[in-house]
Amino acid sequence: MERLKEISSDFKRILCLKYFPVAVKFCKNKDELEKGKIPAEKLTFCQMVKLASQGRWQLSCPSDYMGCFTAQLIFGFRKEEEKDLKHHMLQFTDDEELAKSIIAVKPKLKFGEIEGILVGPLDDFEPDFVILILDSAQALLVIEAYGAITGEDLSFRNGTSSALCSYGVVVAYQTKKPNLSIPCVGAKRYGLFQDNELVFTLPLDSTLKIQEGLLMLEKTNRLHLPIVNGFLSPTKPVDYLIK
Repeated sequence: MERLKEISSDFKRILCLKYFPVAVKFCKNKDELEKGKIPAEKLTFCQMVKLASQGRWQLSCPSDYMGCFTAQLIFGFRKEEEKDLKHHMLQFTDDEELAKSIIAVKPKLKFGEIEGILVGPLDDFEPDFVILILDSAQALLVIEAYGAITGEDLSFRNGTSSALCSYGVVVAYQTKKPNLSIPCVGAKRYGLFQDNELVFTLPLDSTLKIQEGLLMLEKTNRLHLPIVNGFLSPTKPVDYLIK
């Protein structure tokens, strides 16, 4: 696990992260869940991610222990119910068809596809994904590092809600690409994500490429964090020029 510790250390140092990188694993069997502790109370996925990022907690969430009703559907822990439609109409729209579409387009796992989720610091188990909680300047550097190594650009997918579950780990799982998402209402309300915080979800192989890119940018003095301003000679204010 030394490699994982190095990745975590490099990310936190180079990106100047406030929080620790978070490891997430989709557990196909219950034995994999034994590496974490089951909380005394059911938690939402976004709460587990925030706790791992702040306190380095290692938490297990069996399929029957997810505290977020919508995340239960997203992770395939239950089938869709009438309550899903009512919930989305209450939150977003009076139009039933639009609410159905909002639910339908959300990336989801198949029912029963996984037994649960393991969330913790990036150093104790081999994850499927790494989640970074960062701001826009730090996110820009992640994008630059990825491009500097792969030569590729990145497109991001977001929706009305389910930012960490559906538009975080599930999108990354299905596309095998990094995804940058804006914390949703639930993540802000229950996970206490702040207005300046974004969520970058990275498949493990992308994490390794980004680590390589960050180290290269650091070594060659190309890190744009902080970005150095272009200090120019003082100019006349615009309102002076138009008088």
